[in-house]
Amino acid sequence: MKKQEKTEKTEKMHSVYVVFIITNTNMGRLIRFFTRNQYSHVSLSFDRDLRRMYSFARYYVNSPILGGFVTEHPGRYLIGGNDVNVKICKILVTKAELDRLRKEITYFKKYKREMIYNTLNAVLSLYRKRVAITNSYTCIDFITYLLQIQKVNSIRELEEIYDSCVIYDGSLRKISPPMRRNKDEFFVYRSTFGIIYDSIYHFSRIIRRMVNKTGSKQGKIQ
Repeated sequence: MKKQEKTEKTEKMHSVYVVFIITNTNMGRLIRFFTRNQYSHVSLSFDRDLRRMYSFARYYVNSPILGGFVTEHPGRYLIGGNDVNVKICKILVTKAELDRLRKEITYFKKYKREMIYNTLNAVLSLYRKRVAITNSYTCIDFITYLLQIQKVNSIRELEEIYDSCVIYDGSLRKISPPMRRNKDEFFVYRSTFGIIYDSIYHFSRIIRRMVNKTGSKQGKIQ
C-alpha cells in the first residue's frame, strides 16, 4: 500500500478541461427551458485557454439539425456580439489516460464523416431514456464516453460530478482567444433550402443506422 501511494505521488499528472457552455441559439434556449439547467452544451479541451474544444454539435450556425463531431473555438458561442457564461473544470489524468484521450480524438477526427449527432438521444434525455446508434453521440454522450463515466444522462449530472474541479465560472468573452471566422465553416450561413436538405439528410442517416443496426460498439466503425 505504501509503495502504491509513493508511486501515485511521484507520477506526474496532466490536465484536461471539461467545458460547460450556455449556447446562444434558439435550440440552446429550448434545451435549457426543458431541462431547467443553466448550461446546454459540454466540450473537452486539452488547452486551458480553450483554443480547441471537441464535442458533438451542429455544423452550421443557422442549420440546427445537421451535426456530428466538431472541433470548436469559443468564438462559436459569441454569436452576434453577445457574451455567454462558461464553466471550466480542470480534470487531472495520468500520462496513460491523456494518451488514450488524444488517441480517441485522433480517431474521431479521422472518421469524422461517419460520426453524426444523436438527435433522438437529445430528445429522449428529457425522459431519462436513450437509444444506442452506431457512431452517433450527443455532446454529453461523447464526453462521458471519453471520460469513461457511466450512468450519466444529463449535463447537470456531469456538473455535479466535477463540482469540486471548477477553476473558472464567468464570461466566455473575457477568456476567449481571438479567432479568424473565415477559417471556421460553422459561420457559413445555409439557405432555407440548404437547411431543409441538411435536416432530411441527417434524419435519413439516423433512420438507416437504426434499420441496419448491427450491434457494433459506439465509437468504432465496422
